[in-house]
Amino acid sequence: MIKYIIKLLRPNQWIKNLFIFGPIIFSNKFLNIDILKNNILTFVAFCFISSTVYIMNDIVDVENDRKHPNKCKRPIASGKVSIPVAILIGIILCVTSLAIAFSLKFSILFIIIVYLINNIFYSFKIKNLVIIDVFSIALGFIFRVLAGSFATGVLASDWIILCTLFLSLFLGFGKRRNEVIFLGENASTHRKNLSKYNLEFLDKVINISLTCTIVFYSIYCILGTSIRFFIFTDILVIWGTIRYYYLMYSSSEGESPTDLVLKDKQLIYLILIWGIFCIILLNLNNYNFYY
Repeated sequence: MIKYIIKLLRPNQWIKNLFIFGPIIFSNKFLNIDILKNNILTFVAFCFISSTVYIMNDIVDVENDRKHPNKCKRPIASGKVSIPVAILIGIILCVTSLAIAFSLKFSILFIIIVYLINNIFYSFKIKNLVIIDVFSIALGFIFRVLAGSFATGVLASDWIILCTLFLSLFLGFGKRRNEVIFLGENASTHRKNLSKYNLEFLDKVINISLTCTIVFYSIYCILGTSIRFFIFTDILVIWGTIRYYYLMYSSSEGESPTDLVLKDKQLIYLILIWGIFCIILLNLNNYNFYY
């Protein structure tokens, strides 16, 4: 039973909450223990509230999931976890998340509540609307960045918001493309709006989103920061996004973005190296290493 409850929470999806740490990295406060603690607690709060959202979504979609070749294995759809038990777990996680956020800052609590409301609308209505569904997902990533900025005590820069927006659109439309290909003619029986997405359109918006992600990050490296050598982090970003692009177009299993990332060691190493490299460059700047 414990195994299926853990699976119900989808801990593999918690990787999305790493966006919370964006502001603390780029504000050069990663080595401040108190601020780092606030970010970690915010990360935990978002893990709990995102699991609440996944549980809610699994309950709402239970009948469609039972017809899906992959989603039928989920704990609720397969009957391993009953709906009443799932509801109880969801409530406990939600209350815990809100309590953690309340103990930190009202602004973080507010963001988590707005994130929850956005996902409630997504689960019951927005996920069936073309284009708006992916923008709703992108909003979730922006909320994570905003929560991280509040936990750090800095304003999220325009650059990080733009990069987050276009990266999340790239991931979201990429996921829709994989779903359309994987489900084929049965796509609309699992989600109404999938029949309204065509591959030509998806390929175009994926390419636009990827290009904008790389361009805005590159401009930030050149104009948005005065730190020398930061442009070299751009190499890792371009490498990583192109690697993901390759994996996405090579996949035929309808895998989610998190599954694609977690199954690829090269991508994991690139993300880790990028994060460490950013922290090192920012901290060297703190000690006037470049002068």
